[in-house]
Amino acid sequence: RTVRPIHKWILAICWLFVMAQIWGAPDVDDYLPESEREENAAIQIRQDPDHPDYIPPNYIPPELPLLEALQPITYKSCCMPPGIWRETSDMACFGTCYNERACIDPLYPYSSEEEKAMLPINDSVERRKELIGKCKSPKNIQPPMEWCQKTHHSHATNNITSSYLVNGIPPAGCSLTSGGGGSGAFQHVILFPSAKLAFCGIPKVGITQWEQFLRFTLGAKDYPSLPHAKLDREVFQFDKLAPEAQRRIWEDEEWTWAAFVRNPAERLLSAYLDKVKGQAKNQKWLDGIETFEDFVNSLSETFNETSCAAGGAVTGLSWCSDPHWRPQVYSCGMSERIDRFQFIGDIHNAADQTRELLDHVGLWESHGKYFIHGGRNMGSNPWCHYASHPYNHTTTRHLGFQQKDEVKNASAAKVAYKHATGSKSKLEEYYTPELLEKVHEFYADDFKLWKLVGANGDRLSRGKDLAHGLSSQCPKS
Repeated sequence: RTVRPIHKWILAICWLFVMAQIWGAPDVDDYLPESEREENAAIQIRQDPDHPDYIPPNYIPPELPLLEALQPITYKSCCMPPGIWRETSDMACFGTCYNERACIDPLYPYSSEEEKAMLPINDSVERRKELIGKCKSPKNIQPPMEWCQKTHHSHATNNITSSYLVNGIPPAGCSLTSGGGGSGAFQHVILFPSAKLAFCGIPKVGITQWEQFLRFTLGAKDYPSLPHAKLDREVFQFDKLAPEAQRRIWEDEEWTWAAFVRNPAERLLSAYLDKVKGQAKNQKWLDGIETFEDFVNSLSETFNETSCAAGGAVTGLSWCSDPHWRPQVYSCGMSERIDRFQFIGDIHNAADQTRELLDHVGLWESHGKYFIHGGRNMGSNPWCHYASHPYNHTTTRHLGFQQKDEVKNASAAKVAYKHATGSKSKLEEYYTPELLEKVHEFYADDFKLWKLVGANGDRLSRGKDLAHGLSSQCPKS
């Protein structure tokens, strides 16, 4: 009997199936580029416990340092390190968690007696009283913007006098009197003493990740937690140091001063979305500010002399403005001594420029390359109970401080923490040409610096090279 055509097709398919079982069917990987096939094969080998080249997920190669912050968590408590003991009702948010050394070592978070002596703290009540008038009612409500003024030396022993590191701006230490308006220029300077790095953090320019990196270098296993309340980091805050230590670090050329800046329009929108939008009902000082346009317009109004005393101001731009929208050039003495900064980068080039900076000061090979973004929630409070991921040798996707996620081609920090307002993608939604023009006018010095830094491409800029571009009075380097 004749075989119908459809039956021929069925027989053919069955024959192909049998032959595929005999000779081996093509694998999905056969259709991938060779490099991806090799990577997948290597991963399968590493994940197969029966293979002689099997690598356990938490394996640390002998040549890699087992950094304290990445060691397995065997201690489940939180404590206040003995060296910085303070009473607190919320040990998880203010203390150091999952690290037994932090609870029993009288030196922690310092690495040695020498380091502790290098950074003497003076945040006494007497000093706060001494500072408050100078910080809340500064002589100049805005900096002179000289960019390269001559080094200001002080031989006085008085705390206040010796705290004036730069002419024309409030003294160092003002954040001891206020966290908002009137907090001064040096509020967010983070010190890495082993590398002699003074990093000038600027709100809304990635400062949270730098605070986490500081705690990573200290060995804190809860470094992915929100860092701003953690008291172990406070002894490395420039503003808390005794005035003589502040002056030494400012004037000693062995200390590297560095900062990152951001598109001022993008940063202002980020501040609005994060700190202002939808907050008017809860904050009296936001009365009358309903829209982003209202917010921008308020920055042009005459400065309210009581704003510093109130802790923060929306009206006008001055030392009394909230640091989240205070001009970036007001930070860390940049407006007067940009030449003191060895390195200034653009936050949108953070991956390359952070590595360049850490390479220069010796922190990339020791810590930066091993940093893992994100963490595991270990408790009820997602902000305070985050612990480090175990080091996983089979993946490097989130490995390396400020490096990019290889799959999503985005900052690993954004992928891991989602600590972003998406302001860059919302510029066209919120800005009209007229509104953008106003912001260019209000933040003219910020835009000038940011454009000069951007003109240097992926490389970090030197303050001395930028100075002449900012002012013809500054010498060419």
